[in-house]
Amino acid sequence: MLLVLRSLLLCLPLMLLLSAAQAGDDRAERSMTLAAKMTAWVAAQTDYTAPDPPPVEFLDQIALRQRCYPGFDLNHVPQVGGLYDPKNKTIYLDVDCDLNDLTSASYLLHEVVHHVQLANNAHLRVRCREQLEGEAVTLQALWLKDKGISDPLDALGIDERTLRIIGSCPRSG
Repeated sequence: MLLVLRSLLLCLPLMLLLSAAQAGDDRAERSMTLAAKMTAWVAAQTDYTAPDPPPVEFLDQIALRQRCYPGFDLNHVPQVGGLYDPKNKTIYLDVDCDLNDLTSASYLLHEVVHHVQLANNAHLRVRCREQLEGEAVTLQALWLKDKGISDPLDALGIDERTLRIIGSCPRSG
């Protein structure tokens, strides 16, 4: 009996590790399926054609901030929900992103918008990068609205004025 108990105790960490790996695999598969659906949704809402969906990876907050704000003091930069790397065409989401929560999942949609924009050369047709960001936030809010969130801007922690600022080009001068 003691031998069986000892064997079970030795196997428990391995079972937990395999369970965590399975959960990670399920999350990766879910994020890819969701990214594919979101890519099609973005194309249906815009004049863009739908490219192949991008890969999605999960990073901790430190790694996300380092990618988003290279060279900055990470103690003085905001939290990052996700980011799109145009060089390797990969979306990076916060490891704590809960894809079952609509607001959290909307950050994946936001980054999918950037992937679709790049694939359609939208950056060549705008006056400034901020216009692309404004479009991504607007589509993020629309997606939340379509999913039943009554006040999507509030869910994102912004208001109409902030949205206009996000999408406007800086004045030159």
